[in-house]
Amino acid sequence: MSEFKFPPSPSLRLPAAKRISLPASQRLSTITEGPQAPEPGRWSRRSTFRNSTSSAATHRTAPPPYTSKPASVAGDEDAPNASEEEKLARLRRTWSSSAGTRGGWGRLVLLAVVILVVVGLAIGLGVGLTVGRKNEQKNESTPTGSNSGDTTQPELIQQLPLGQYSFSTTLRAQQTNCSSNPATWRCYPYTVFNPSDSSTQASSLSTFDWIIRNTSAVYAASTTPNTPTTGVPANLTISSTNNPFALAFDAQELMYHADTNATSPRLTFAFALPKVVVPTSALTSSNAVTQCYFNSTVLSGTIYLTGSLGSSATSTGSNSYQEWPYPVEITQSSPGGDGIPDCYETVDGKLGAKVEGLEPEAEGDECRCEYRNYR
Repeated sequence: MSEFKFPPSPSLRLPAAKRISLPASQRLSTITEGPQAPEPGRWSRRSTFRNSTSSAATHRTAPPPYTSKPASVAGDEDAPNASEEEKLARLRRTWSSSAGTRGGWGRLVLLAVVILVVVGLAIGLGVGLTVGRKNEQKNESTPTGSNSGDTTQPELIQQLPLGQYSFSTTLRAQQTNCSSNPATWRCYPYTVFNPSDSSTQASSLSTFDWIIRNTSAVYAASTTPNTPTTGVPANLTISSTNNPFALAFDAQELMYHADTNATSPRLTFAFALPKVVVPTSALTSSNAVTQCYFNSTVLSGTIYLTGSLGSSATSTGSNSYQEWPYPVEITQSSPGGDGIPDCYETVDGKLGAKVEGLEPEAEGDECRCEYRNYR
């Protein structure tokens, strides 16, 4: 449907516009100081934050570019031509400023004093401990109750009696009273020392390699005061080394003795162990090889902690362990009685028939092997 339009009417015409005529003196003058408006269609598309190719008064200019260079602390000292003195002066002012911020020179001086005090205490403590240790070693080098002939080195005394030692002795006596057949009891090395025969010095030599350990932090030693004490636990044990040809035992208790009649404190031990002997002569009519067992044998010993060995101490000269420097006495003993000894024939290394015909001896009759390392 088309839109209806009224036909133009002559009576509805608007009156013609009238111009008001004013005198020239009352008319507004033309403003000429502002920028000229751009012509239509020629509007510039340049950003208002960039410089225009036209006059600087026509468009806004961009802000100055950002730079990361910090402002100078001391003014012209950051200039490329600044002298070394000026740079050093700036560094000193910067350090003074930072030191003042962290507490100043007073705090640094206090810290230095604390460090010096700690270092001084550490040095003093170390020197004190060293002097104390030297005094202990000096005291141990001259033990109480030692004889004037004792020439033991101080280093050796410091570790006595703990350690592994060779007790080099000579066989001094042999008794066979516990058996009706003397051939059943023998003492290694089967030669008794004879002072009038110098050749027996080497042939009678017998060395026992033993280990002494402590069972407590407090134990008897050469520096233990020599007060009247008899048979108290020394907090020490003695053990044999791994030697199949020697008497085997482990961790036997040692006792400590120091009385007014003794010239030196000493350690003692005594315990039972079986002793096996291979007789040198035949015990049967068949001349079979035999072995005899003394099951009530007691191994005992006295180990002196000080003292002299005399003018000619016994030594092998090639021991694997440290030589015990003081007197020592070692004894193997067996009482007589029924079943002492028990002897058996051996066949191919195995025990055979029991040997008969051995008469028991009285319990008061004893078999002994006596060893010592001093004259």
